[in-house]
Amino acid sequence: MNRLMQFVFFMLLFCSLSGCLFQETAVRARLENGSTPPLVIPDDMDKPIFVDLMPIPNIEIDPASTDYKIGPPESLSTTFTVDKIVIKRLGDQRWVFLDVPPRSVWPHVVRFFEENNLHIEKADPASGFIETKLLISEEGTGESIFQSLKLGVLLGKSKQQLKLRLQIEPGVRSGSTELFLKHRAISDRYSPEKIDWSQTSDDPQLEAAILKDLAYNLGDHVTNDQTISLIASGLEDSRTKLIWNREQPVLTYRLDFNRAWATVSAAIENANIQVEDLNRTESYFYVYFNEGHEADTGFLGRLLLRDKGEAEERNLFQLRLSTIKDEVHVSVYSDQTTMADIKIAEKLLKVIKKYSS
Repeated sequence: MNRLMQFVFFMLLFCSLSGCLFQETAVRARLENGSTPPLVIPDDMDKPIFVDLMPIPNIEIDPASTDYKIGPPESLSTTFTVDKIVIKRLGDQRWVFLDVPPRSVWPHVVRFFEENNLHIEKADPASGFIETKLLISEEGTGESIFQSLKLGVLLGKSKQQLKLRLQIEPGVRSGSTELFLKHRAISDRYSPEKIDWSQTSDDPQLEAAILKDLAYNLGDHVTNDQTISLIASGLEDSRTKLIWNREQPVLTYRLDFNRAWATVSAAIENANIQVEDLNRTESYFYVYFNEGHEADTGFLGRLLLRDKGEAEERNLFQLRLSTIKDEVHVSVYSDQTTMADIKIAEKLLKVIKKYSS
């Protein structure tokens, strides 16, 4: 009887291991054979719009070099807790910043629009935009216009037509989100295709009023109502990356130059990096930095760093910003013509990236 039980046990174990081996071999074969042909849906059936939740990016390979340094991937944000939510402003532009990823923000933004009678005409979580229908409100201040939209009641005699468009973008800091709102006043000769959303809002006061209410609303709901949008997960890619260009580290920002300059300047200050000189016109900073730099030096450390003699013992580097297409690249030089040592340049750029927001 015992031998029979042992035989049955070994047979079950053999079948289980064989199944695992077969499954592993099948998966490996599919991976080695490359991509499979796309599924073809017959013409007489519905064809839903396909949104790739995990797209494979195109990688540009530098033919001048075959050696690449690949670091570990950045950790993904798994928290719904909002530690920081602020309304930022640069020139005529303002936006809401949250330290949670877009996939956790999208459902709450949609709910905010629905609860405040901002009727949605178009919404695409994959590209991160929401556009309202043609809205009618009272004329007045930004606060009064938003109030009439929320109530859906026109008490005054004068009224106006308008549309709103909100854009959700990944923040400069990994795992963060930025929300931009645009307002357009609509005339009687309304034509949807002629609306230009590239310019600033027609009513900055209304934009500020809605963003303020949205910021408070998200602060109350994101932590308590933990919902996500899988389609909006495609917006997770940060607008700041540390890449290698011809064996030299380069920090890239997918921002315009004004925003990138302000971001780098704030990061240098927040990281307690001492600035010797800067020139916005020439697009450079001169900073003191060494490999043992600690950003959290405390009050006493900041006092010591003000000592010029101590600063001169450290290395002076030039951070140079250059605009390339729609990006701003930050490189590290030991002088005006010589690139800095790779290790120290990489650490300096990592510190700036960490404190960018």
